[in-house]
Amino acid sequence: MKKIAKQLFAKIHKKKRLAHDHHDIHFLAREIGDWLPKSIESLRNGSYSPRHLKRWQFVDETVDSLYVVDRILQHVLLQELKPTFSHVFNQNCFHRHGPYGVKLASDRVFKALCDENNKPIYVIRADIKSYYSSIPHYKLVEDIKKNYDDPKVQNMLEEIVRNGLETNRGYRNPDKGIALRGPLSQLFSGLYLKPLDDAFNNMDVTYARFQDDVIILCKTKRQLNRCQRKMKEVLQERKLTLSRKKTKIGRVDQGFHFLGIDYPGTRTQSNTTGAANEGSVVTQERLMNVGGAIPTIHCVPESIKTLPERNPHPRTFRNAREQVKFMISDGISTQKIRTYLRQWALWWVRTVKTWQTLDLLEKFKNRCNEEYLKIFMQAMIEAFIKKHPVAASEQAQARV
Repeated sequence: MKKIAKQLFAKIHKKKRLAHDHHDIHFLAREIGDWLPKSIESLRNGSYSPRHLKRWQFVDETVDSLYVVDRILQHVLLQELKPTFSHVFNQNCFHRHGPYGVKLASDRVFKALCDENNKPIYVIRADIKSYYSSIPHYKLVEDIKKNYDDPKVQNMLEEIVRNGLETNRGYRNPDKGIALRGPLSQLFSGLYLKPLDDAFNNMDVTYARFQDDVIILCKTKRQLNRCQRKMKEVLQERKLTLSRKKTKIGRVDQGFHFLGIDYPGTRTQSNTTGAANEGSVVTQERLMNVGGAIPTIHCVPESIKTLPERNPHPRTFRNAREQVKFMISDGISTQKIRTYLRQWALWWVRTVKTWQTLDLLEKFKNRCNEEYLKIFMQAMIEAFIKKHPVAASEQAQARV
């Protein structure tokens, strides 16, 4: 535990080494031999209690940040609890695997779409509205006590869940909501929606969840209605609602997206009708209307059916583009920005094996509106071709 804590603190200290002289990180670095052993001992005897969260108000978002020591100790606690995830979490909860869960969830969806004998017809892509800020503390504490028998673990997790909040208007003790970027957020989010995961265990549908993103592939209209009813029951019991904008339901052959991957439809222009377009997307109101009927849509002829494609969703490029813009505005070196983009492309290539690095970089460039970003991306593409001429040639031929 002490080794893990030291490694994480060294990583944080390296990032914040240029902070102002009165920053806490410098004091903690000097006194690490004093506070670290005491903090680790508090984890071992179950007496650990975190400091108040600090709320920062920005123009576009509100961030609740953890004290450096609390972030380190909660990370250590997470590592100690990870071996229990396979026993506590449902197998349909994929964020328990970390970022690798995106690949596992995407592979499950792709495998279902490739199954010609039991190919799904309908898709529900649900997103929980303000999930992390809507979790009631008392219900989450009940879930923790139900899944963990150790009183020390129960006590520490309850202290973290019920942690106070420091704002510009003083201290608050909210009765709902957890830190979005906290080390234990994946544990809490996995536990709280476990009843939803369990509800679809015995249903003959393809179900996957990654944090607050849920996808359900159904083969019949009857399955679709059953899934709507079941989801409504569980979310009402969990005191949660669906996002109107992000919750969609429709035909698989009209396309959908999940976890940054776009699955384009297989429909052709000739058999697309006005009624089909009108019923292609259903928002939360119709999703919750169990008795509502979905307009009939003509099926795609067998002669033009092909294996489903997987393309990057526009939001995937937008998030990476905004990150690069922030790095440039913050004065981050060009080398670090290139490293970030290489790692970003490599991660997606490993997640979706049919994607190619050169193709991703070129699509990224084409979606850049700023001229300086286009020049930067063109330089990256030329550097990739120069460094990997064989791979670049093979990828270019594959696109042709």
